Amino acid sequence: MKTTKTIIGALMILALFIPTSGLAQEGNYFTVTTWKLSVPENGTRAELNGLLKEFSEKISFKNDKVISERVLHHISGADLRDLVIISEYATWNDIDAASDMQNELINKNWPKEEDRNAFFKSWNKYVVTHSDEIYQENPALTKK
Repeated sequence: MKTTKTIIGALMILALFIPTSGLAQEGNYFTVTTWKLSVPENGTRAELNGLLKEFSEKISFKNDKVISERVLHHISGADLRDLVIISEYATWNDIDAASDMQNELINKNWPKEEDRNAFFKSWNKYVVTHSDEIYQENPALTKK
């Protein structure tokens, strides 16, 4: 009897680690990109904000695989160079689909390679580094 209880207990603990995909809504997926930015001598905060706005209007707002997107500027603390972009997706596969759509929108909105290169050259002069992460929400812990 003690062995049966031990086995059942172990199986219950293992069940906590078994993926439940397909059984219930798992929660949306989020990509978080943290950019470390710096305004160079040949740049301005206004130009940087203009580049962000242009990209959002031409690309992010038109990507129907992205449920929502937030662009956050670090405004308090020791290092004010952080820009965090949080994008929300319904499924894991939508992350790849959104990336493909983003590439299509980039080519559509800057059809000439030299125009694309000029836009990203302007953006890259502000970039020190960046990091990318993917998260999945836990719907049971989401405040609505």
